[in-house]
Amino acid sequence: MSASAAPGAASADDRRARRLPALAAILAIFTAIFASNVPTPLYGVWQAQWGFSDGALTAMFSVYVVGVVAALPTIGALSDLAGRRQVLVPGLLCMAAAALVFASAGDIYWLGVGRLLTGLGTGIVTGSATAALVELDPDNNWARSAAISAMTLTAGATAGPLVSSAALRFDLWPTAGPFAVVGTVAAATIVLMVTVRWPAHLGQRRPGFRLRHWRPTRLSVPREIFGSFALAGAAMCLAWSTGSLYAALGPSLAVELAGIDDRALAGLYAAAFQLVAGVGQFLARRHHPEQLLFTGPLILGAGMSIGVVGILLTSPLGFALGTVTTAFGAGVTAMGAVATISREAPIDRRGEVVSSFYVLAYLTMASVVLGVGTASDGFGLEPTMIALGGLTLAAAGILVRAGVRSGRAGWSAPAAEASRSRA
Repeated sequence: MSASAAPGAASADDRRARRLPALAAILAIFTAIFASNVPTPLYGVWQAQWGFSDGALTAMFSVYVVGVVAALPTIGALSDLAGRRQVLVPGLLCMAAAALVFASAGDIYWLGVGRLLTGLGTGIVTGSATAALVELDPDNNWARSAAISAMTLTAGATAGPLVSSAALRFDLWPTAGPFAVVGTVAAATIVLMVTVRWPAHLGQRRPGFRLRHWRPTRLSVPREIFGSFALAGAAMCLAWSTGSLYAALGPSLAVELAGIDDRALAGLYAAAFQLVAGVGQFLARRHHPEQLLFTGPLILGAGMSIGVVGILLTSPLGFALGTVTTAFGAGVTAMGAVATISREAPIDRRGEVVSSFYVLAYLTMASVVLGVGTASDGFGLEPTMIALGGLTLAAAGILVRAGVRSGRAGWSAPAAEASRSRA
């Protein structure tokens, strides 16, 4: 048994009984993230077709955050009481409904409805399915469950833009076909979720639970961990803001500023960002969180700078190099932030702290993307991206400096200890 495994590992029969429910939880996470990322290469197509501005595009993209933030503190703890399946199935139904709305959309307002439904579904599914994975692990190995969840998130985030880019490249009903795939995957997952037999003692509705007695999760941060929370929260905001920028405008940046005239190829930049960010998280998983919060922002800031140079030179290669470097830095930074919060949050208030952490990240992500879209309407996309590159580099520098001054950078603590020894 691994070091992360807890006593009370499952018997051979119990292990077999957990396999299909665990597969259903994994497919639920994949479906939510896949559905969230399918529209990315298509935003530019809809924009060219219907003639809306960059500001309107980013506002429509940001509506997703409204749905997620509405679900996170509201639904987050409900599956603990009502049962995992009882919450996961409605979340997956939101995904299927969103796919139908996207496939039949006739203007940007319907796209906004689709994004809102997708956000609600994502907020409902990801937390509940991740909790189910932890419960269903036969060795109670939370580290393995977290790794599976992270890999599933990366797979969904990468597959979404790939499917849409392929539909664009081969002209397979590009604004409807990918959402037929989403609807099919969501329906298959729902069928598996409701038909598979779950272990009687896991993920079930608590006896005596009544919905009228349930209250949303409170958002708060204990005073004693506020410094760690602020540092980790700022790091997560930096990582997710750059990721959402590429999700909302990455294909448009590739077409308008990097000299790429194939929208299918431009859509691959978003897929590449998600894939490389996932690789960064995987490679960083064994490193100390403080080291990650030092190196991650530096790599991210360097990547944004390279990307800006690629834009100035109209160089697809420079833009691509900047994209993958930024993505790797974002993945490392996010891993450090999540690890810090997981370690610092008190066990009895972990739900409150984690929900607060993600609400902060989502709201900042939406604000940055909306601000970039609005600024690009007023000043142009190229000047906006140059300014954003400078701001990102400055934010990364401030974050690293704050970590060093607070003694949280990976190399500062040993150095301080050595200094005290010499004294």
